[in-house]
Amino acid sequence: MSPEIGRPSGRPRARRLAALALALLGCGGAPGLAPPAAWNAAPEGQKGASSGTPAERYFPLVDGHIYHYATMSEGGEQGLLVARVHRADGRRGELRFPSGVKRFEFTPEGVIRSDTGVFVLKEPIALGTTWTGEHGGRARIAAVDAAIEVPAGRFTGCVQTVEERLGDRPARFVSTFCPDVGVVVIEAASGASYERAELRSYAPPVDMGPDGVRRAPAVDVGAPSTRTAP
Repeated sequence: MSPEIGRPSGRPRARRLAALALALLGCGGAPGLAPPAAWNAAPEGQKGASSGTPAERYFPLVDGHIYHYATMSEGGEQGLLVARVHRADGRRGELRFPSGVKRFEFTPEGVIRSDTGVFVLKEPIALGTTWTGEHGGRARIAAVDAAIEVPAGRFTGCVQTVEERLGDRPARFVSTFCPDVGVVVIEAASGASYERAELRSYAPPVDMGPDGVRRAPAVDVGAPSTRTAP
């Protein structure tokens, strides 16, 4: 499913990883990030909140959970993208990055970006479901039973979406959403440029010592766990 990788485009490393960060979870091509929040503050959202919608299983926003993504480009450059979840209520949640916030809403039609109204994942969760994607192209559900292995483990029963944008800036975005986990892999290709992010770990924060400071669990990339989603 991966696009053909061409020669490096020569863009600076920081620019590549910034572009990938915006593309993650279908967030590219939209207005700028909201003002930075205390992304690493102790969780203060609603615990156990749920919209009850089918799409939420593939894009769960569990308050306090921390996601680490390993990013890479065609030139071999690597980086790390970190996001913490804030759950406002049953319908609304956020992904808080060090640089700002992305807000989402669960609706009967699917998961949307709150500020743009554009779908990240549209219902029904079935082959052939289509919509206008975050990047202005046509998005579709290309698989509903994909299996994938990343540093965080092995996952099955995943939904894979493909968005293809034509015109003078053609691009292709492939996202893999796994049940009860969320976004596990995203690939972005445009011309000779190719970038990919893979889930490295995801977990709630843990207390470390008597000071009460909440910190993310340590990540052991050398010995990833094996997880098979139900």
